[in-house]
Amino acid sequence: MKFKFTNYDDGIHQIDFKKSADELDLDEQFTGDILLNCRMDKSTYQIVLNCDVSADTELICDRCNEKFIFSVSNKFQNIYFFSSEEETDDVNIHYLSLEQDKIDLSRDVREYARFAIPMKKLCSESCKGLCPQCGINLNEKKCNCKTEVTNPVWDKLQKLKRI
Repeated sequence: MKFKFTNYDDGIHQIDFKKSADELDLDEQFTGDILLNCRMDKSTYQIVLNCDVSADTELICDRCNEKFIFSVSNKFQNIYFFSSEEETDDVNIHYLSLEQDKIDLSRDVREYARFAIPMKKLCSESCKGLCPQCGINLNEKKCNCKTEVTNPVWDKLQKLKRI
């Protein structure tokens, strides 16, 4: 996702990109197109990019083990200074030499799209998961298994109760 910033005058500009997940070398869990909407504020000394990345992913639910499509989105900001200085430790600040005329956002899009994938992947908040005894998907069917939840902390007291 490269663009030539020298084609734009100073001021605020809206830039939109659309590329497939394959073109961006994203993981196979990403499906379809990756959308990037950027608001560029260009001035004489710097460029500030406020970007929104969104994509669809095919995930596997952590509770019921079923595949589902999940839309992810993330925001990021990059600042580019027109200077011959070296890179800094800040990942969102970059320096553009006078010879450069393009900005490549592909790496940032890949990273922020991956960051948007949730740690706990659920097909829905109300997912019932799998029966721990028979393994049936409780979202689709109800089983007749007896699932008594006991806390192992009380096991020794239960033994005393039986005596």
